Amino acid sequence: MPLPNGLYKIAFRSASGTDYGVAYMQDGRLRGGDSGMAYVGSYEQDGDLLTVQLSVTQHRAIAGGIGNILGYPNIHIEMAGLIDDGRLNLRGTSKEVPSVRFEARLSHLAD
Repeated sequence: MPLPNGLYKIAFRSASGTDYGVAYMQDGRLRGGDSGMAYVGSYEQDGDLLTVQLSVTQHRAIAGGIGNILGYPNIHIEMAGLIDDGRLNLRGTSKEVPSVRFEARLSHLAD
């Protein structure tokens, strides 16, 4: 079943903790962010498998340093995982910083 276009809640989890944001996904494009970071990228679906290429960019200074759990102000990440009844459970990393490992859970909020 095709992934529905719409607004998604996204929860990132890494060894550094958990952080939340939103993403609008439409026809292969993903745009979103949170109070300190912007997410811009694309996604492809092949059956129940979803792959995501994403640029995460810090858009405002955060007191105390970097404003995300990945530990880098600007990073390109890749995520992949399975679609399960409108929910996405993804695992990700970055070619720039291969030691960065995280999970992301996306839940559909609205069309």
